[in-house]
Amino acid sequence: MERKLQITGKGKLSVSPDIAILSFDAEAHEWEYEKAVNALNNKVEELRSIIEKEGIERKSLKTKDFRVRKETTWSKKTEKSEFNGFSASHSLELEIPLDKGIINSLLNQVAKRLDNLDFSISFGVKDATQHQQQLILQAISKAKENATLIAGATGVQLKEIMDIDYSYRELTIRSRRYDYAVYESEMLMSTADAAPDFEPDDIDVAETVTITWRIE
Repeated sequence: MERKLQITGKGKLSVSPDIAILSFDAEAHEWEYEKAVNALNNKVEELRSIIEKEGIERKSLKTKDFRVRKETTWSKKTEKSEFNGFSASHSLELEIPLDKGIINSLLNQVAKRLDNLDFSISFGVKDATQHQQQLILQAISKAKENATLIAGATGVQLKEIMDIDYSYRELTIRSRRYDYAVYESEMLMSTADAAPDFEPDDIDVAETVTITWRIE
């Protein structure tokens, strides 16, 4: 039986974010389907207008999810589910440079002009290609280092590499979301005058590579 040594190396980096990802959740509820969709579309159009006035292209606001559902409520009187209108929802995402001034100005306008539109902020890296390449090289180097260490400690010799296992995926570097919800319309003035004071931390990312050597 051929003897082999299989080692998994891990590359790790802490990467400073250079973009902010703003997520918005717009909702509308009306008795009629058309009215629900139109009310939702009006909210989204208002959001696009705000974005455009802040000097950001409106097409930068991307749809992540759109749905319309029929609502029902349980009636104790009839012991049946009764129709309660239509709910429409639209989840959107905006990716912009990591600039506090732009972000705070935009969110202040959203809070002032759009009631009950929840939003959250996450951070990320625009182009992760270079970081991914660095992670792969680190993982390979670590696997080779550990293999050499183990071979030396156990008295075996490393021969040719028999297999390299790496499942490629496009690396996306994102932080967790930070929620800033605005619920009460009477609170909008004080809420809109306040700006989230954020200082995004570096984002930890990792890649693994498994290498198998023949040993003697």
